[in-house]
Amino acid sequence: MPRGRPPKRKRAISGLRNQRSSSEDVDDCSDGNLSGDEQWNMPVMHDSLKPILAEDQADSDVDEESDWEDVDNEDTLTELYKMTQRLEETAEDEEWLPAVQLCQKRKNERRKTGGRPKEYAKGPDVGSKSARTQRRYRKLFAGQSTLNGFIQVTARPVHVRAADRLRLLSEDESRRDSETVYVGVSSEDGAASSEKQGGRDEDFAQMMSRGPTGGEAEAEAGPASGTPEAMSADDHLDEEATADEDDWEDEAEAEVMEGMRGETDVRGWDELREQIKEDLKNKSKQFTLSQISQLIILRNFATLRLKGFGGLSASQQIAQQWHEGTGTYLARRIRALARHYQVFEQLPVEKRGGKRDARSYLHDEAVQRAARDWLTVQPKGEVTPKRFQHALNTTILPNLNVNLRASLSERTARRWLLKLGWRCVTLRKGVYMDGHEREDIVKYRNEEFLPRMAALEARMDRYEGPDLKLIPPTLGPGEKKIIALFHDECCFHVNDYKRSAWLPPDTTILQKKGRGRLIHVSDFITEATGRLVIHDEDGRVIEDARQVIYPGSNGDPWWDNAQLLEQVKHAIKIFEKAHPDCVALFIFDQSSAHASLPPNALRAFEMNKSNGGKQRKQRDTVIPQSNPTVHLRGRPQKMTTERGDAKGLEQVLTERGFDVSRMRAKCSPVCPFDSEGCCMARLLSQQEDFMNQESMLEMLIREAGHECIFLPKFHCELNPIEMYWGWCKYRYREVIKKNFEHAKQVALQVLDSCPTEVIRRFINKSWRFMSAYRLGLTGKAAAWAVRKQRQHRQVSRSAMMALEAVLN
Repeated sequence: MPRGRPPKRKRAISGLRNQRSSSEDVDDCSDGNLSGDEQWNMPVMHDSLKPILAEDQADSDVDEESDWEDVDNEDTLTELYKMTQRLEETAEDEEWLPAVQLCQKRKNERRKTGGRPKEYAKGPDVGSKSARTQRRYRKLFAGQSTLNGFIQVTARPVHVRAADRLRLLSEDESRRDSETVYVGVSSEDGAASSEKQGGRDEDFAQMMSRGPTGGEAEAEAGPASGTPEAMSADDHLDEEATADEDDWEDEAEAEVMEGMRGETDVRGWDELREQIKEDLKNKSKQFTLSQISQLIILRNFATLRLKGFGGLSASQQIAQQWHEGTGTYLARRIRALARHYQVFEQLPVEKRGGKRDARSYLHDEAVQRAARDWLTVQPKGEVTPKRFQHALNTTILPNLNVNLRASLSERTARRWLLKLGWRCVTLRKGVYMDGHEREDIVKYRNEEFLPRMAALEARMDRYEGPDLKLIPPTLGPGEKKIIALFHDECCFHVNDYKRSAWLPPDTTILQKKGRGRLIHVSDFITEATGRLVIHDEDGRVIEDARQVIYPGSNGDPWWDNAQLLEQVKHAIKIFEKAHPDCVALFIFDQSSAHASLPPNALRAFEMNKSNGGKQRKQRDTVIPQSNPTVHLRGRPQKMTTERGDAKGLEQVLTERGFDVSRMRAKCSPVCPFDSEGCCMARLLSQQEDFMNQESMLEMLIREAGHECIFLPKFHCELNPIEMYWGWCKYRYREVIKKNFEHAKQVALQVLDSCPTEVIRRFINKSWRFMSAYRLGLTGKAAAWAVRKQRQHRQVSRSAMMALEAVLN
């Protein structure tokens, strides 16, 4: 609105219209027949509306037979009275009233019609503006030639009251309120609001139709509204109003997009919907929550458009579902989003948060490097946002001379951890990677375990394919079939229960704090019969190699090597009964109980420096072939003196040709890692006869004519009985145990319920891991190849080719 002094109002001169000027009266009276004294004197004007004649002219200048004599007619007075009422009702010419009375009259009219509107029109509704504002808009629109050349505006069909059309053509006032139809409001909404909105739409339509030329649209307006053709068309306005809204917006949208894209082809909603579905399926982890919501809205919008809905109707339906209110603004934003995606085939770029991100200290390379260094040296599993926050505020940033106004919060530390690539993950049991690829572990796996297992596997039965079809081995002369027996121990607790449950709202399951008493199980599994058992003719188990104990303060003693040896002796008897003329391959994991040596075993760190004393007597041995003194290789060596005392470290090493005159007996507290000749005990322990000693378990099995092998450390995936324990524990935790006796019954039930086919699939998975390791795969690559070939016993070349294609 322009500032400054308001312009002066024009005087109300409507009352003086159609009056003759003084010059005309002077001309009429300037006749030559009149003398100077008889000239007509101009009346003195005391009031502009009430002329007062001179006294001497008062009677002679008024002609009794003038035009005013018709006023005495009663019919004329009646017509004048009616015309006055009509003028007061229409109030088309109100300029003759004083300003105060005119303002008061308009206020009274607004009170009669219901006061101010409760809801004002939103957006560029020019038709609802005042006449002055409409003239200003009309003047501004007159120069929009460049915009009209870019977008061709399709005139929206506007429905005007038939009464207004008839009133402009005739003075028949009986047709004034007969019809009231306008766009967007039904006839039931009231006559007052209908007349106002209809007038606004008509004025806006006329203003827009004039355009830059002023009247081109009026020339093409069609038949007059007062004609029968126009009146018959008004009967179908209500039926076509809703359809015209969507059609008009669709046409306008199509024309706008055609002007925007130029020569570029825009794909249809059917193709774009498939693209949106593909993005939601494959790229959902890359999108934020807001972007996922936008894609879902676009997918719903595309579906509605393909079903025949217009852009306006589709956006309104989605807005009503996503918004608690009317959702008018949301519907408008949905249409804008749809136009952007249809043109650019991607979501709008998020521009919020740029200034905050630009001020982050994490963008400094020195801060990033220092933070990564601190995170790297922390033990695995010990990094938390709280500790990282404390390190940033006390160590990392102060060392870089970064002074903060306020210390960083824990939320900021968590956000920095995410940006640095750290994630809070759920710990799951799987391939144990800590030490899995250690140098000594890999050497034992590749040089000893895998070659020996490959040689023994050739003499075993195989179960291949989805149906686990039996493929017997091809045995050479004198060879016996080998059956692998996998061993392990497992513990079941009384209060073990599932970690998740479906419950109604505001309810939970009260669980006990402790895990309860322990149920220790030691068992063997095999491909032939599942578990190592003997069945009778009716299929009942008559002999079982499984050992179950209940250790605790008032229970059985804890599991030890002596109990394991007794179980192995019993297992050998059961195996020889169930599988005669076969060789058992006992497979154990690496544990201290399994590697227990006999009491007279060679142990260098249990020997003294000199002979005798309280040291334990050890068995005799043979000097190994790797001894540095050649002529001493292969000679037997006694570990006791002639008097029967145990020899010490110094005499044993001297007999083998080592010079230990300046070497200490043992390091304190322990020897350095990977040292070779730091002390006498370390030097003697590295000799082959001290290193390669058979445990009591190996000696027991080999004396019985069977084979024994130990799995590499940290390779639980090579022992299929671990999968068997997981299968049983899952079902054990699903049952609520009442007491210890009930827990024992449930544990035995789930242990006996595992089918033989499931155990065979577990064993095949372990064989596939061995095959993957032979092909050079490790870690996640080996796990992927095993999962890819789940119906086979070995990893095929096709899986290797697919893996190489991914890596390359």
